[in-house]
Order: sequence, then C-alpha cells, then structure tokens
Amino acid sequence: MLPVIISLSLLAFPCMMPTGLAAAAPAAEAALLGGTVVSIDQETLTLTILFPSGESRALPVRDARLLHGLSIGDHVTFEINGDNQLVKITKLPTDPAN
Repeated sequence: MLPVIISLSLLAFPCMMPTGLAAAAPAAEAALLGGTVVSIDQETLTLTILFPSGESRALPVRDARLLHGLSIGDHVTFEINGDNQLVKITKLPTDPAN
C-alpha cells in the first residue's frame, strides 16, 4: 500500500522530487514532500530523509517538538518552507503487509 501512496503522491505533487526543494514552492508557501526517516539529530535539529528517488537529504527542523515520536525507518510526509526548514512532519501508518 505504501508504494502506491508514494507513487500517487509523486503524480499529484511533482514537487516531491528532492532536487531544488526551495524552487518547488514560492517562499510564502510550504512544499509537501515525503520519504523515509534515515536519521534524527536532536542536537542539531536535523532530520535526514530518503526520498523515493533514492537521494537522501538532511533538512533542518524549525522546532524540536516536530521530532518527537519519530523513529528511523518511519515513512513520513512533511512540509518545508522557503528556507528549506521542516515546518510540519506527519508520520504515515505502518503497512502490515510490508
């Protein structure tokens, strides 16, 4: 089910591709993206995401509270602002079939 969600998300939101994250949305808007959590750094407030394209990127988190409840391997969608900071992170439900 998760590959279907990611595939549909890529079709509906072509800005989900990791290259040129800031260019995907105007500075006043947030871009909706998704991927898998690779690492969480509470000290520097960065979250490393593996995108469906295979590229991973460490992104700064605007608020430490956004990292609470996240674990490595979680599938998430998130929004970034014009400064490439994560402003919203949503943990996707685990697919029991995988």
